[in-house]
Parts: sequence; C-alpha cells; structure tokens
Amino acid sequence: MRQRTILTTILTVFACVFAMAVCTNAKTIYVDADAPGANDGSSWADAYKYLQDALMFATGGDEIRVAQGVYRPDEFVLSKRPNLGREETFHLKNGVTLKGGYAGLSEPDPNARNIELYETILSGDRDGNDIHVNDPADLLDEPTRNENSYSVVIGSETDETSILDGFIITAGNANGVGDWLSPRWNGGGMYNNQGSPTVTNCIFRDNSAYTVCDEEGGNGGGMFNLYSNPRLINCTFTDNSAQNGSGGGGMYNQYSNPTLTDCTFSRNSASFSGGGMYNCDDSNPTLTNCTFRDNCTQKTSCGHRGDGGGMVNGHGNVRLTNCLFSGNYARNGGGLVNGRGSIRLTNCAFRGNRAELQGGALYNWGSSPTLTNCTVAGNSATNGNALGCDHTWGGPSTLQVINCILWNGGNEIFNGDSSNIDITYSDIKGGWPTGGNIDLDPCFASPGYWDPNRTTEDPNDDFWVDGDYHLKSQAGRWNPNEGRWTIDEVTSPCIDAGDPMAPIMREPFPNGGRINMGAYGGTAEASKSYFGKPVCETIVAGDINGDCAVDFKDFVLMALHWLGGR
Repeated sequence: MRQRTILTTILTVFACVFAMAVCTNAKTIYVDADAPGANDGSSWADAYKYLQDALMFATGGDEIRVAQGVYRPDEFVLSKRPNLGREETFHLKNGVTLKGGYAGLSEPDPNARNIELYETILSGDRDGNDIHVNDPADLLDEPTRNENSYSVVIGSETDETSILDGFIITAGNANGVGDWLSPRWNGGGMYNNQGSPTVTNCIFRDNSAYTVCDEEGGNGGGMFNLYSNPRLINCTFTDNSAQNGSGGGGMYNQYSNPTLTDCTFSRNSASFSGGGMYNCDDSNPTLTNCTFRDNCTQKTSCGHRGDGGGMVNGHGNVRLTNCLFSGNYARNGGGLVNGRGSIRLTNCAFRGNRAELQGGALYNWGSSPTLTNCTVAGNSATNGNALGCDHTWGGPSTLQVINCILWNGGNEIFNGDSSNIDITYSDIKGGWPTGGNIDLDPCFASPGYWDPNRTTEDPNDDFWVDGDYHLKSQAGRWNPNEGRWTIDEVTSPCIDAGDPMAPIMREPFPNGGRINMGAYGGTAEASKSYFGKPVCETIVAGDINGDCAVDFKDFVLMALHWLGGR
C-alpha cells in the first residue's frame, strides 16, 4: 500500500510539472496583414502577415490573435511545401485557440477586440473576385466561384480544446470530385471528420456544396459533420447552399452529435432536404435557444422540391429546447421533418412556416416526436397546417402533444397513415377529443401575418411578418420589446390550463399552481394568473395558486403533487 501511495505521489508531481511546462511554453501569436516588422508572430508590430503561417507553427496551448481583414487559406510564405490550390484549408489544431475580431495595427489600440466592428474574415475566394448573389441557390452557378477553396476550415481529428472564436467563414465551394465523403464535395464553410472543435461567435455565410445529379456528396454548405461532435455557441449560418446531395444547406450531420446553443440558421437552402440542417444515420444533435428562419428547399433539374425547410431528422434522437422555426418553406414539413427517429421539442415555437403538401410546421413518418409546451401558429399546408403524418417512406408515427397551442386557422392535423396521435391539455383550433383539450382563442399578444408583397394574386412571393406570441393577461404579460410586464384587457384561456401534474418550473407568481399552455409555459416569461381582482402585493404562506386566499383550491394543488418526484 505504501509503495502504491509513493508511486501515486510521484505520478501526480510529474503531471503537475508537465502541466506547468506546457503552460510556460504556451504563447500568444499575432497575425496582422499590415504588420511591418519581422513577421515572426511575437507582437502586433512583428505579426505574421498570413494566418496559415501562424497555424503551421502553433502548438498546444498557443492562442492566435488575428487582426481585422481577409485571410485566405492558400496564402502563406514560410512553409516549405507546395501550394495545394483549392484544397488549401485552415486546419484547426488541438490545444490551439484562434481568436478573431482584433483591431490590429490600423487602430490606436491593436488589442481592442470587437468581432462586429473589426471583422476578421476567413475566405475561400482565392482570386478575390466573387460576385454577390441574392439567392443562395445561385451560388453554384456563379462562375467567379470556380477557383474557390473546397472547404475554408477543417476541424477533423480535433477535440474541444481546438477553438475557433470570432470569425466570418465564407466563400467555400465544395463542388469537386472524389470520395463522396471528402471535403471536395461537402462542407464548403467547415468540414469535420472525427472532430469535435469548439466554435463560438462565428458566422458561416455564402458557402456551398454541390454534386451532380444521382451522385453522393453535396452536403452541408455551411458545415459538414461526420462522426463528429462539435460544440457551437452563438454562431450564425446564413445564405449557405447544398445542392443535389442529401441536403443541409446550413449544416449536415451524419453519425454526429453536435451541441448548439444560441445559434441562428437563416436563408439557407438545399435542393433535396433540410434547408437549414439535415441530421441522418444516428445523429443526435442537441439545440438550445436556436432559431431557424427563412430557410427553404429548392427545385432543381434533379427533381422536385425537397422536404424540411428548416430541419430534417432521420434515424436519431434529437433534442430541441426553446427553439424557433419561422418563415421556412418546403414541399413537406415547412418547418421540420421527422423520419425514423425520435425528437423531443420543449418550449419551441413554429410560426409562419409553409409546405406545398403536408405539415406546414412539422411532417412525420415512421417517427416518435414529443412536443411539450410548444406554440404552433400561422403555419400553412394543403394538408395539416400544423402537423402532417404519412408513411410514404416509413411506417406510421407515434406523436405526443402536451400543453401545446395549435392555432393555424383550422386544418391543424393531417393523419394519412393512421399514426397514433395523443394530444393532451392543449388548445387546438377545431378541437381534439378527450385529453383535457380546449378550442378557444389563445389571445396572443400580437399574432404574425403573411404580407402579400403587393401581389395579392400571387401567393408565391408572400413573406411572413413575425409577431409576439406571449399570452395576454390582466395580471401581467411579458413584453419583450419594452422589457417589462404589460397589463391587458383580457386573459388567455391557455393560462393555468396545462397538465395539472406538470411542474410549473420558472413561472412567475401568481402562477395558479398550474403550468400554462404554449411555448412560454414553465418559463420566466409565462403570463401571470388572473383571479378577477388585482394581484396580491404580498405572498401569503399556503397560498399556492396566488389568489390572495388560503383555501380548498390550494389544498387540491398540494394534494395533486403530494410525494411527487418533481
């Protein structure tokens, strides 16, 4: 035992010494295209001119600070190797942090950092001649992009210590030939194969992936993940495109489990499926506080318009919390498609999504989705403005809808394959039998609407103007535009109408002791309960529902949850 203790002590001391050595050798490397000095990266004055040179010489523990400007992966002078042209890429390294958004030598304080003011751009536009296109689907036909890098950034074989922070990644064009899983055909913005980098405060825009009809590849215009688990925080994917492959204009995940927090997908397109994101083959992404807005699938010469304007999930377990799908468009599943997998949506909202055929908000086949405290409003489709179920490609689905609001003008649910649909404690336009459901105007604060865009005769150019879907209350409704509580003249019937056994979570007092329906139920922005009189100014012990009295109603609430586990 004593020998084992001595050995453990020796190993611990050795580990500490090794860690101190690594920290001691770690250095800050500077990159600035305007640096006039020795160009060895030791200071702003002596910074490397090219980011590729800094990456080549960086080792674990180093931090690379990059000044504002445009940096291209095929630009380097210090490496004694041939230039690979379109295959050149910024390949991330374990233990190395890349931070953009620094002022650099062109400003009084070179160390000042503001990623919006001092844009630091990683560009695949090798000739600097790209012409802007208004529709991301047109990226692939633009001849000025023919010489662009296949993938601007690669994070393959990295772990979470590989950090990319504060960059704009643009103009990648993965339209080559070769292995269908290679970066030549996938991941114009970023390509990850068995990589799990940390990406924060980055924008992926105007990237594309393309393959010819009936070939594999052409996936993940903005980012492609294969056997990868990247972590993304506060990132934006906009105007990216994937054509003729499986899809994923913004992001494509295969056998991957990315984690996304506070991320936005807007105006991305795919010719097959998943304008914003495509998840397949046991991919299990987790998304929190993310937005999918104005993404779509496009018609191409390869065939019909694809499905899942915002997202497609297949063969995986997907978790979405507090996410918004707004203004997305597809053939089926304007907002989202679930196929042969399970998906759990909690406190999510689907607003103003459109489908040509089925499922304006969600389309399901052979899947097991669960919607809890979600608001589905203002969506449209030929069949099922809110939900559509069909087993064209798989068996029937099993849906659970709890504490939700489905209010899309009627035609809420289309069940074309005898799917098992269980709806409880929800507000459904047109009604739904049993389960504690209601059919009453939810009294949204300010519902969104479709703008005809000055052509009432042509619905194809209409666009969605989003609204405020907090529930009106005479006791108080959160007003996000003004950042305060607002008193309304009416109170929504969806307040205190959710599952009486569900925890009220973070709902503010008075909360009636019962969770609200809809996307804000159980959150700090849940509308307050109204009992026909002013809200109590003081909290009374035992007053569980907040009606200023301790009575039998409070006892009922307490009894319902007696010895409960939540």
